[in-house]
Amino acid sequence: MRREIAIVAGPKDWGDSRESWLARVPRKVKTVSFRTVKALWYGEISDPDHWAARDIRREAELIEAKREVSNLASQLAQIAGGMRELQNQNLLSAEIDRLERLVGILGGLDRA
Repeated sequence: MRREIAIVAGPKDWGDSRESWLARVPRKVKTVSFRTVKALWYGEISDPDHWAARDIRREAELIEAKREVSNLASQLAQIAGGMRELQNQNLLSAEIDRLERLVGILGGLDRA
């Protein structure tokens, strides 16, 4: 559960205490309180099927999925850019256009 809490809380800044860092989670997962997050972090709540654990896990999975979509969009954009540089007599222009449309769609999903 600590891994999921860390994903939702995000990177710890130099000025963050553990308490302020954990306090980010309830701002992103409206159904949990700071005390519940703290109890999950310190193992006071150990049930993996606890409602708060499920809600935090769901948010962490959503954050990871958005990261993966963003990384995929970035990779496809690089591929399309490389193909455009190597384009010979418009043979690849339709494929490049399709890749660029896909990058646009994935970029829209990342922001949603």
